[in-house]
Amino acid sequence: MLAVGAVVVAAAAVIAVLLTQSPGAPAGSAAPTVASPSTAATQPAVGAALPAFVATENDPAVGRPIPEVDGASFDGSSVSIAADSRPKVVLFLAHWCPHCQREVPVVKAWLDRGGLPAGVDLVSVATAIDPNRPNYPPDAWLSREGWQAPVLVDGDGSIATRYGLSAFPYWVAVNADGTVARRLTGELRPDQLDDLVASVAGS
Repeated sequence: MLAVGAVVVAAAAVIAVLLTQSPGAPAGSAAPTVASPSTAATQPAVGAALPAFVATENDPAVGRPIPEVDGASFDGSSVSIAADSRPKVVLFLAHWCPHCQREVPVVKAWLDRGGLPAGVDLVSVATAIDPNRPNYPPDAWLSREGWQAPVLVDGDGSIATRYGLSAFPYWVAVNADGTVARRLTGELRPDQLDDLVASVAGS
């Protein structure tokens, strides 16, 4: 588990990456009553951590097993990322990230149009949660956007670290056998979302 000071430093480093990253480069109803991020229980991830993401080309994480996580959403309901014979896309989001704020409605519209094929899952991870940053709390933000995908709360940032997150939004496409197919950062257009899902559909 990361110490509080380390989480702050890590969040600052991510902001620095965001400010230098070009958006779009995949390299690049009322809000429910919810639990505080600090009360959402998450079990330690099982499996080796993935290397920090640098670039999609020659990504050393491709082919490696994902760290498996059993945790909870903001309302305490169970959410997991598992090697369960289902291909999936894992999307890491930070409430204060302007790229994430722009991307969530794009992804929601894509989902509403049926962009996610049957048999492929989308799991979102709310991470880098900080009450001192804009757009807090993240559950209220996602509720306002009508976000329906499962949300795993990463209260201490440990899941993001195990998955090698380096910038937001952060995407990890996972094959049915639980191995990494692709990793990307940045805002994706609908056609890029189609490509990302196609890389694992039928795997």
